[in-house]
Amino acid sequence: MMNKKNLPHIITVVSFVVFIVLGLACASSADVKNATSIDELVRLEDKIAWLNNNAENGGNYILEVKANTTLRSMSNYAVNFSYKDKSNITITLKGIGGRQTITTTYLVGGLFMVGSGVTLVLDNDILLQGVPSGRPIDKLTSVVRVSSGGTLIMNNGSGIGGNMSYTDGGGVYVSTGGTFLMNGGFIAGNVVFQAQDQVLVMSTDGAANAFRETPRRGGGVFVDVGGTFTKTGGTIVGFASDPDGGNVTKSFNNLSVSENNGHAVFAALGRPGSGIFASTVTGSKRKENTSGPESNLHISSDGSFSGSWDF
Repeated sequence: MMNKKNLPHIITVVSFVVFIVLGLACASSADVKNATSIDELVRLEDKIAWLNNNAENGGNYILEVKANTTLRSMSNYAVNFSYKDKSNITITLKGIGGRQTITTTYLVGGLFMVGSGVTLVLDNDILLQGVPSGRPIDKLTSVVRVSSGGTLIMNNGSGIGGNMSYTDGGGVYVSTGGTFLMNGGFIAGNVVFQAQDQVLVMSTDGAANAFRETPRRGGGVFVDVGGTFTKTGGTIVGFASDPDGGNVTKSFNNLSVSENNGHAVFAALGRPGSGIFASTVTGSKRKENTSGPESNLHISSDGSFSGSWDF
């Protein structure tokens, strides 16, 4: 039983902690509000908040990341780089003082959503570290999702890795109308695993439950029908070449390796979806092995392709 004589002291300590936390939050909010330039801010979270209020058409913003950062969010993605009625915005993340890692505490989502009219550049010394596991598992998703009209660029010294996804694209998902240009960097150590659907089937003894698996594709990168992906540098590691550090597609039940779904890259071919209708996939290009700096890959929004695809 708690000693009532100690209760006032406990309340005082708790109140002090709350005061400090709220004070830091308010100070940070005030810093963002009063800043006339993004360069006046230190924390990545504050710089992102400043952009939400101040991003302009045609703006080019360099976000220097000077420390490892954990982004907190209760949505599917910690940050949605999307600005209403604004376009042609370029946001560059650049590590200062060595490699800086950006991750999230929320164990059911990814890091960045790149919206229409926005180009996100991952520059030198930036590592996006995904969620290695979490609950509920059906909320696990790609580290970066590029929406229609959005662009992701990876340069030398950047990286995306260490993620588990229940959706296509363990590292990057390129939506219909989205663009991903990989000039350098690496994508490694990401896992996508298949969904398992419960299906009601009939048997001679009555109704019974059965299970079927829906393949997930693109351990490193998934490109939807109508998306654009161009790789002229960097490395996307494939399980077929590197079972230890490669991106990999797995099954649901026992997480055994699932083949022919694009360990490194899966690019869907077919007819893009519209409105509530999903894309119709009629074929694919796949990279199962590691695609190194000299291995170029290209898939265009019209379905044309070139480069050293495995299949």
